[in-house]
Amino acid sequence: MLFRPVWLLSMDTEQFQAPPMTTGALKAFFLKNGISAKSTEVNLVHFLERHQAETFLERVWPEEIRPIAEAAVARGEQPVLGLSCYTWNVGEFLEIAAAAKKDVPGILVIAGGPHVQRATDFLLDESIDVIILGEGEITFSELLDRPQAQWPEIEGLAWLEDGVVRQTPTRPRRQALDEFPSALDVIELRDEAGEPIYGQMSYETARGCPYRCAFCEWGTGAIGTKMYQFSLDRIRSDFERAAAGGIKDFWLADSNFGALREDTEKTEMVIELRQRTGLPQTFATSWSKNHNKRVQSIVRRLHEENLLSHYHLALQTLTPLALKLSNRTNMRDNDFERVVKACANEGIPIAAELIWGLPGDTLAEFETNLDRLLRVFPNINIFGYTLLPGTEFYDRRDEYKLETIPVAGYGKAKGEYVVGCHTFSAQEGAEGYFLITAYIVLARGQILPLTAQFLALDESVPVAPLLRKTLSALLDEFADELGSEIAENRLMAYERRSEIYLALLAHPERTYAVIARVLSTWLEEHGHKPLTQRLVRILGLDRALCPRSGSAHLATHEFKFDAAEAIATLSRMELPSDQMVDNSAPIAIEVEYPGGVGEVLHDPDGGSWVRGQLRTHP
Repeated sequence: MLFRPVWLLSMDTEQFQAPPMTTGALKAFFLKNGISAKSTEVNLVHFLERHQAETFLERVWPEEIRPIAEAAVARGEQPVLGLSCYTWNVGEFLEIAAAAKKDVPGILVIAGGPHVQRATDFLLDESIDVIILGEGEITFSELLDRPQAQWPEIEGLAWLEDGVVRQTPTRPRRQALDEFPSALDVIELRDEAGEPIYGQMSYETARGCPYRCAFCEWGTGAIGTKMYQFSLDRIRSDFERAAAGGIKDFWLADSNFGALREDTEKTEMVIELRQRTGLPQTFATSWSKNHNKRVQSIVRRLHEENLLSHYHLALQTLTPLALKLSNRTNMRDNDFERVVKACANEGIPIAAELIWGLPGDTLAEFETNLDRLLRVFPNINIFGYTLLPGTEFYDRRDEYKLETIPVAGYGKAKGEYVVGCHTFSAQEGAEGYFLITAYIVLARGQILPLTAQFLALDESVPVAPLLRKTLSALLDEFADELGSEIAENRLMAYERRSEIYLALLAHPERTYAVIARVLSTWLEEHGHKPLTQRLVRILGLDRALCPRSGSAHLATHEFKFDAAEAIATLSRMELPSDQMVDNSAPIAIEVEYPGGVGEVLHDPDGGSWVRGQLRTHP
């Protein structure tokens, strides 16, 4: 018996190798409920890395799949190519769709996912026949079961007809999520030799987001604001299967984990599973925007069990106008400074999230906000604002005079960096991206994190503009290695931040000499020259702890102050006393270095994993 062939394409972000839960869910639902399931073969084509999509287009499609599709058309059947579209993969998928329609005009190309919810942008210009709007399981199944003449009867569809985009009514969201079978019903987690195929799993225990942030598609588009969740029995079953399949890291795709009462029991499930099987090794999620006692309790439980990879507070902006325009003024900050202080004292890996480029912000306010958060958070994740289709800001881009450029690293995706708007110029926007680069390379990359914390806690001088000035001086110093144009082009520096980082670590003596010179000048310009000696000593700690190349090794460093106590004090987000830093009694510390810069470590985001650690003696 010959089957109608269907290929469902999905692709992970770089360095995240997880099973294809979205396309797996589509396949599982269709196999259970589809009228034509017995005569259809659904193939999951999952790209773990970007280059696999290129290989698919160059070799797999013409040699293996196109002949099958052509044979299906020849016998009167319509083959199907389905695309699960996110910003990071839509560029590659549009290329594949164009090749497929060119080679096999009779193939049906279906697209779904957050990035294509503005159907007009894709149906008019791209090789896509039909787009699924909203939840996809039921709509996809009905598409496979019905001819095109019946598309108007299917809710949640958009397609092009006689040059005009037609769209059916929105499909109501399914409240009883257990009616959707598990994607793990159709996904193999181990290979033929019994080895795990995937290291991580992205899994949703609930759907929906109660907020309508103007920069996000989560609550305003396909997902909706009402939160529904799978049953605890269903979640427990999938967690067990994931652990049995060797999945090491559970990353929940929930929008506000901790907001629901059941999230406490879900946490205990993970803990009990880890205690019994050894898996998962880490747990991550998008946390509730209101950091209430339940959220804090969950965080502490995960930390106690050594499961918590990070606890992010998604502040995004502190600028009043940006908060208002982003529809986030209704979110309480819940005294985040108190929460962070308590977490830092307990060693909980807590971080803030900030977005540069939101309408309503300015560079000056963003720098002030960053300085404030540097006094509170041991880690900050700063992102450039990517304007995404389906969001409120995308729809109001003309009103807010948004200036954009294509997203770097996303190929031909219809994603854009915002570099200017009605509240900041394109020049300011570029400097904002340069600030992100400086923070990521110098602070997150563990080149001068303690120095930045010390200055922020001391509050004598502004830190954010100092980071920009420092990176600018370093790019001048390393012009021969990196090229002179990178010092002038702020966005180029942002795109090449990993290259910059590795160049600085390859020549630490030059790097720290430049940093010391810039720090001294900055303090003098701001009338705080007496702080120089103290700051140079703190910079010496950063120099002693920064990531190293080569293999793992141990080294001894001597300081004329209590270096270990200064490091411990700063880790608690407290300012070391003058006496602690100024005393001149020589004290030696031993530092263990994992090594691996340029081999294991290739970008500054991983700096904390390979920085030196103080060796403690029992």
